[in-house]
Amino acid sequence: AGQVAIGLENLRLEEQQREFERAREIQQGLLPQEVPQAPGFQIAGAWQPARSVGGDYYDIFPLGEGRLALVIADVSGKGLAAALLMSNLQAAVRAFAAETATPAELCARVNRMISGHITAGRFITFFYAILDTRARRLAYANAGHNPPLLRGADGQVRPLDRGGTVLGLFRDSPYEQEVIGLRPGDRLLLFTDGLSEAANAAEEEFGEERLAAQLGAFGNAGAEEIKDGLLRAVSDFCGGSFRDDATLIVIRVE
Repeated sequence: AGQVAIGLENLRLEEQQREFERAREIQQGLLPQEVPQAPGFQIAGAWQPARSVGGDYYDIFPLGEGRLALVIADVSGKGLAAALLMSNLQAAVRAFAAETATPAELCARVNRMISGHITAGRFITFFYAILDTRARRLAYANAGHNPPLLRGADGQVRPLDRGGTVLGLFRDSPYEQEVIGLRPGDRLLLFTDGLSEAANAAEEEFGEERLAAQLGAFGNAGAEEIKDGLLRAVSDFCGGSFRDDATLIVIRVE
């Protein structure tokens, strides 16, 4: 009887693992399969879940007339519950982006939708931007997400923190936006806290200061090389042990 019980438990665990793998395949299908590019810009992105599935989300898609939508978000919690909420967020963003003129308006609409369906105690940090590749301008709104880091060609770093509170807590939260100009040599990093909060054996976090320093350490490297270098630096720091999902988008202005 004991051997039968162990066998049944092993079968259950194997089936559970297969379910997680199928869920991971579905979730990966919701993320960009190819990152869109635009004249004068290099763009790269990466998603690395801490488990089979996770709550991080990023997206890059064209809006027409030389504009690209940039999205990065982090659903509170991990596992299947976070992954399901992430899929709902992706559907809402894709639907509203085609109808909504500004990042602030999109944040407000997505927040109203999410607030009506999210369970108590859950929320989403969210950043949405529209990159105008012709005018070299970025309009963005930050809903409680880790502020992306814009490192200018002069070495100055500024956080993109204009916006409002996280999604899902208050249905009628207001959101602000900011429009900034971009210049050749600028580098923009969008990231989730799986990178900045990755810790070493001494429980020291990698931190945003190190991310900003790394962002400026690649000379004239392209976006793909910067992305790979950042992931490698964080992985070396934490010994390859990521406690949380790690997601990033890198944009280099040429």
